[in-house]
Formats: sequence, C-alpha cells, structure tokens
Amino acid sequence: MNPSGTAGRLLVALAFVALVGGCAGGATRSVTKTADLAYESANPVLTPGVLDVYAPAKAGPWPVVVMFHGGPDKGDLSEHARRVADLGFVVFNATWGAGRQNTAPTYDEARAIGSQAACAVEFARAHAAEYGGDPATMIVFGHSKGANTGALVTFARPEPTAGCLGGATLGAIDALVTRDGDWLLQLTFLGWDRLLPADPRLMTSLTPWTYLAGHKDQKVVMLASEIPKGDDNLDRPLPDLEATNAFFAPRDPTGVLRRQLEANGALTDGILDLREAQELLFSVLGAQGSPVSLDVLPGSTHISLSDAGWKVFLAAFPKAAAKD
Repeated sequence: MNPSGTAGRLLVALAFVALVGGCAGGATRSVTKTADLAYESANPVLTPGVLDVYAPAKAGPWPVVVMFHGGPDKGDLSEHARRVADLGFVVFNATWGAGRQNTAPTYDEARAIGSQAACAVEFARAHAAEYGGDPATMIVFGHSKGANTGALVTFARPEPTAGCLGGATLGAIDALVTRDGDWLLQLTFLGWDRLLPADPRLMTSLTPWTYLAGHKDQKVVMLASEIPKGDDNLDRPLPDLEATNAFFAPRDPTGVLRRQLEANGALTDGILDLREAQELLFSVLGAQGSPVSLDVLPGSTHISLSDAGWKVFLAAFPKAAAKD
C-alpha cells in the first residue's frame, strides 16, 4: 500500500497482520503494520525520517495518533503503537532527530527537530484515510524526550521540513498526550547546563513553555510514572538556585517557575525529579485554564509499564479523542 503521489520515495519494508491482545476491556482486533514509510524526501540538517503505521483491519474511520519515541528509535514504541491501534486508532510511529536524542542539540538542530516532527504529523494527516484514519481527530503522543518533541510541535507550531511529503503547513492538533515528558525545564538535556548560558535561544527553540499562553484551548493528557526517583539519571540536584551559572538559572529567568515549584513542595529535598517536573507542567497549564489532566502510571518507571500502568496508559487515548 503506497500513499498516492509518493511512489519511489516510500520504502515499504514490511506489511503484515497480527493479532494484538491484552488491551483495555479485553478488546482484540486484527492490526496491520506497514513499516518504514519515508515521510521526508530530504532534510538539510537531520537524517530524513521514516515511520510505521499500525491500523485496525476493520474499516474506520478511526482517530489518528502520531507517536514520538524517547529512546534510540521507533522500536521502543512498537508495543505501545500496537496496543493503541487495537483500541481503534490509526497510529503513525515516527523516527525523529536521528542521532540527536541523547545529546544537547545546537540551535539549528533544535529548529530542525521541530520541523521534522511537524512533517511527521502532516504526513499522517495527509495519508491517514488510506489506512482507515480520520484526520479530523489528530492526537500527538510522546514519551520522555519524544514528549518534549510532541509538545514543541503542539505549542510552538513549527513549519514542516521543506522536504516534507505531507503538507507544507502544520494543521490543527486536537490533543497532546505525554508520558514522562519534561518540556518546561528540560531536565534530560544535561549538556544544556553549559550550552544554555552561551546561547539562550536554545531554551525557547526546544521548550515551548513561552508559547503556552497562545494555546489555552489545547487539550493535554499527561501521564507520570509512579516511581521516578533514581530512574535513568533523571534526578537533578539544586544546591544553589540563586547562582547565575546554576542548572536552574537559565531555565527560569523570571523566577515564576521556582515559585510554583516551591508551592508544590518540590524543592524541600533539594532534588528536582521528573515526577515533580510533571506536576509543575500541570500547575502551569491549569493556572492558565487549559484543559489538562495528570494521571499516575501505577507501579511503573520511566522505562517500563506495569500491568496497571498499561491500563492507565491506554485509557489516555480515548480521553484525548473525546470531543468535550
């Protein structure tokens, strides 16, 4: 199945039908997977992105989900994509920022990451109907650094890559679903402690909190692991919040985020962890009136989901798709 108008550019490495079980409510559908579709003809900064499509074999129309992984590649979300598709969604699981997920990007690379992710969303919108999807409902999901990328697309609204095989302009996004994404303070880019003071543009380019007020109607469904501390080096000590060269200083020049962290009780132990960063995000969005929810993934860590965690995770997508 090749999307129209992109023959010779799309690499369809695999198409198969698999039975997916264990999803919410005991539902099991036949799910098709189409692998390694190119969504960019070229990218001047990054490796051109590819994606896998997971779709219910039963005719739709189904809501559309675009997933951004936090680990090395899209394979980290293959099981997530299967299970969400089994619920009745067409899922596009995309690569992004190849080689840049685990190192602090330059300003140009940060902008390229946003454009590449926007391209993946527009490719999904343009070709969703070919897989039974309904682009009238577009949901973006990201885990960890992928959640940061999803938030960047949703709030900063970058233009898709010039070589995008989808649309040239980013369209509407109905909901953002994040799992352990820290896009307000960027705890996970450790190299920024050195780079941020040298180039403050980086904070804005990869952290869309400066754009939040312009998208107060944006639905956000946040998921936070129950066991965040000591997991994957995501705890950040805050010995001196006043020092101009401290971790926190370039992330919160006005002090507004520090005041909210203090109100949440996050700084009492001198450590800022990913769970507390999630609570900060929730507070900021809620204070401006955004339709936001925050659910805890029971017994789950940043890396793995427990059985109870999977149930909460899967419930987030019908919630995101609901027309409130």
